[in-house]
Amino acid sequence: MLSLHFLAAALAALHSFTPAHAHPGGGTITQSPPAQRTPTHRDLAKRAAAATTYETTSPLPLTDYNYPFSAIPYQVNPYAIGRGPQAGYNICNSTTEGATSECQTMEVNSAADFCLWGSPTPDGQIGDVEAAVVAYCTQAGHGTRIITPGSITAVQFMKTSAYIQITGLFDQGGIGLMANDTGGELDPHGADLLGNPIGGLVYSTGMPSGDGKTLQQVTSWNNFVGSGQFCIKLCDPTITSPNYCLNSYDLIGCAYNMPAAYTPGEFTSCEGELQDVVGVYTTDGTTTTWSMPASLSPTTTLPWQPRIPASSNCVTYSSAQLFSASISGAAPASASSSASVTPSVSVSTSVSSGTPLTIATVTTAPATGSASGTGSTSTASATSTGASGGAANGAAGLAPASGLAVLAVAAVAALL
Repeated sequence: MLSLHFLAAALAALHSFTPAHAHPGGGTITQSPPAQRTPTHRDLAKRAAAATTYETTSPLPLTDYNYPFSAIPYQVNPYAIGRGPQAGYNICNSTTEGATSECQTMEVNSAADFCLWGSPTPDGQIGDVEAAVVAYCTQAGHGTRIITPGSITAVQFMKTSAYIQITGLFDQGGIGLMANDTGGELDPHGADLLGNPIGGLVYSTGMPSGDGKTLQQVTSWNNFVGSGQFCIKLCDPTITSPNYCLNSYDLIGCAYNMPAAYTPGEFTSCEGELQDVVGVYTTDGTTTTWSMPASLSPTTTLPWQPRIPASSNCVTYSSAQLFSASISGAAPASASSSASVTPSVSVSTSVSSGTPLTIATVTTAPATGSASGTGSTSTASATSTGASGGAANGAAGLAPASGLAVLAVAAVAALL
């Protein structure tokens, strides 16, 4: 029968991979020493490529995980290794939505429909909770916490050929942060590559390479929150160079990482030119790359001022037009698409020029990780970046395999 033939073939394969060596005395045969190379996490992930589950016993770098929105696991990182497991979960729906949601899957779709990472506990500080931050969204329908209505006092959505970006001003208590927290950066890296938050996933219907309605996973992004200012950028998966989502300039905040107007009371959605790569600037015809030191003194003056990219086709809204759904508690028309709003007033064909943003000094405190200042004033300050991991809530289960599949997996495992 086929199963018997399969078993015989598997056993034969096992024996063929067990070399034998003659004993010097010639009387016995011993097995060769076991292979010294242990399969890497990436090896194991590749072997599981036929499935949507990454069958490993320890976490991969967060950016190595790719899931269709319909195949998101309960937790990306359920492993009690290093800073893990992740504190929250990734499958988020109407049963998880509300003030105590621990959802760590966010969407960034439009000026009306986006999320930010915020504190899981009241009056949190990013430096203390960065590993466990949860998603706060402007609209209901994502299974997350809702940004407190009225908290956001300015927004600019910018769509370019390489990324989308949302910048603005807010009362940061609306995402659980202490009023005086100078904040920091969240990104899918961190020193251990597990990300901040650990296991955090980001999706969007608004990417340049997308179709405008399908949620697309984004693995290159960064988000600054603090000092009453926020900014978040998602880089298109099809464009990897230059990298507009660098996470190596965390001490200089929104003003340099995502230069924009940050105008109080202004709510716009625009198309825009590409910004300069962070840290790269030109003076008198000479292009220089600035490398950020481990710390900056209180009186540090950076050698350049960031250029605000030109924007066009800007549509102006009122706050109520963008966020009325969150105020009323109603969900957007679709959980997988942007909320629909009608602009009230102006459409401009050219807004902003390359006007430099003036930030004279950067003030920091000793930092141990990725926190930074994101103040809307001319100074920014860093905080320490202690990380905390939460208790695991369980991992996604696997469907039972057939007898032949189990035999095949066992045969492959025996070969490792």
